Amino acid sequence: MKTVKLLSVLVLAIIIGCSEEVNELIKKKETLKELKQQMADLKSQISSLEKEIAISDTLVEGGVVVHVQVVEGINFTHYISQPGIVSSKENILVSVEMGGMVVNRLVEEGRWVNKGDAIIKLDASILSNQVEDLRQSTELAKTTYERQDNLWKQGIGSEMQYLQAKTQYVSLQKKLAAMEAQLDKLELVAPISGRLDEIYINVGEFAAPAMPAFRIVNSKKLQVEVDVAERYSAIIKKGDLVNLSFDALEINRQEKVSFVGQVINPQNRTFKVKINLNNSSDDIKPNAVVSVKLQDFNQEDAMVLPSACIKKDMRGSFVFAADNNKAIKKYIETGLSQDDMTHITSGLEFGQEVIVIGYDGVSNGSKIDIK
Repeated sequence: MKTVKLLSVLVLAIIIGCSEEVNELIKKKETLKELKQQMADLKSQISSLEKEIAISDTLVEGGVVVHVQVVEGINFTHYISQPGIVSSKENILVSVEMGGMVVNRLVEEGRWVNKGDAIIKLDASILSNQVEDLRQSTELAKTTYERQDNLWKQGIGSEMQYLQAKTQYVSLQKKLAAMEAQLDKLELVAPISGRLDEIYINVGEFAAPAMPAFRIVNSKKLQVEVDVAERYSAIIKKGDLVNLSFDALEINRQEKVSFVGQVINPQNRTFKVKINLNNSSDDIKPNAVVSVKLQDFNQEDAMVLPSACIKKDMRGSFVFAADNNKAIKKYIETGLSQDDMTHITSGLEFGQEVIVIGYDGVSNGSKIDIK
């Protein structure tokens, strides 16, 4: 009995000892977790302080390190950006005037053709035979008329015979000319010089009048069309320079406005502006999208500062000027902005120094160290 009790006490002691070790291990793990969290917080604070110090450009003995820009007069230009569409000034859909079977396609699609080049040939066998018969009849009428004319001049024959022969000859001449003109229409030619963009009928098909036969596009003479808001109608003028950006093609061009519409579209309150575009390289295609920058403001000797250094508070816009190694808050009036630069209309004078780097680390009256 004593032995059993002794064993029970021993087992209980072992269990209590193990429990204490488990609890101690849990406490150590919790302590380690807390220390790791503290270390992460310290690293975060250190990183944040390093960033703040870098942004503030570090306080040095002479004050906050800043960089300044002297206010000088420069040429300032502002543009409005609008999307535009490229169109061809010579984009023609050709149809047949007389019906006929297509017997030959003389030019392949995509080829450059000159004005007057034959593109499609229709079956002219029946009409050609009719023209040949009429041509022989006309020759006979001509001979008859010439003989009657000689006899009439000699006083032989009646006037009626002479007039009938003349009328017959003239009538046949007109009919022959009309049929020859019809025969010419059975060969479709290019009305302009350009690229044969597409042929809509194949050999063996019947081409009916007014049916589209082919399209010719002169892609070397293009124009950009853009709709501009009504408020710019008194600003945009013919001859103004514009910047064209074809982002998909990585092409940038500068051209001049060639046309300014005089009518406001009542549906969207815009007017039409066109820019002629020389496309001798054929890189730009009709219906391409282009970003158009139209000049709406220009001033020489303008005060211009980086937009980033202009701040705002409840009173308005301001910058920090450098005066006797101190940052002085100057309230200003601003105009238009272009390419991260802003036009200053009032509040500053030429020759003043404005803080353009380090402005986030100063306040009104702060001591500065100009670098």
